[in-house]
Amino acid sequence: MAPIGVGIIGLSAAGGSWGVTAHLPYLKESSKYKITAVSNSSTESSQRAIDTHGLTDAKAYGSVADMAASSDVDLVVCSIRVDRHYEAIKPAIEAGKDCFVEWPLASNSEQATELLQLSESKGIKTIVGLQSQMSPAISRIKEIIEKDKSIGRVVSSNVSFAGMLGGRDSTEAHEYLNSAEIGGNMLVIPFGHLYDGISYTLGELQAVSSTLSIQHPDVPVKSADGSKVLRTTKRTAADHITISGLLTNGAHSSAVVTGGQPSMGEPALLWKIEGDKGVIEVRGQEAFALSMSLDVKISMQLFETGEIQQVEFTEDRPGPPGNIGRLYDAYADGQYYPDWKWAVKRHAWVDALYKSNETGKRVSYI
Repeated sequence: MAPIGVGIIGLSAAGGSWGVTAHLPYLKESSKYKITAVSNSSTESSQRAIDTHGLTDAKAYGSVADMAASSDVDLVVCSIRVDRHYEAIKPAIEAGKDCFVEWPLASNSEQATELLQLSESKGIKTIVGLQSQMSPAISRIKEIIEKDKSIGRVVSSNVSFAGMLGGRDSTEAHEYLNSAEIGGNMLVIPFGHLYDGISYTLGELQAVSSTLSIQHPDVPVKSADGSKVLRTTKRTAADHITISGLLTNGAHSSAVVTGGQPSMGEPALLWKIEGDKGVIEVRGQEAFALSMSLDVKISMQLFETGEIQQVEFTEDRPGPPGNIGRLYDAYADGQYYPDWKWAVKRHAWVDALYKSNETGKRVSYI
């Protein structure tokens, strides 16, 4: 079978971007795919990326519409900042190409729903980059709960999370993520990725109650090396989040999220799943530990014996390309992966958190 031709929107020549860090390593190594096109802000920018990364089979484009018209492109991948997703991906949908867009799908639910409806009218396949669902750690936890039934009936899920974004200061590269209007911030990106993995594991909330606040409204924006403050920006996105509710199976679920990095030697992620026979504890040293295949430790205690054991799982692709690669594999192999229907549901979850905070009431989103 011929490799799937991939056209990438937003593959920079410089290192550090998500496209270069997470997508490129898998796509260059996989026999299932071939990068055939790159579309950046100009043909020259696209060609620089092609030359820098040695993509000898790729053609440079200055517009997504031109790239999507190519018969060499089967799948269009959008890996740019969220407020550009909607306009960038529409020409690819209209051209009838399958599409992979990073999470969040768009800046808001209205845009995301419109993209879903357009994709359905064209009959294309869609992927959203909610890659926590592909994590071997998540797979092992689901196996313990659903297949092994080691901890019995799940009665509660509790999360303590330091969201990396939303700290006391910001870097220039992350400055735009302090804006609620952009659609990408601590609630939507780090917490959104995490809670999507939790929902995939345990099920959705029947309804959610949330409190959102901004404790650091004036944010110093520092240079890349952190040596000087360039300016101060106004934060409009929440930097502290508390949510609670009952899962569809009746279990209690809660999460407390604070901005910035963890303190006092604590991990960024501490997730406890209690059953009536035992408890699972998940520790991640970094905010994106589950979604980026980073350092994750799972332990389990069975109440009958009191014994605490480390849960083993196989992570054969550590680092950001791992779960992204498993998303690509699932698409190529005809297996399950989160699509834009799932993305629209997760956007509805985001809306429910905002609405609950505004009204002081529980809000349902499913």
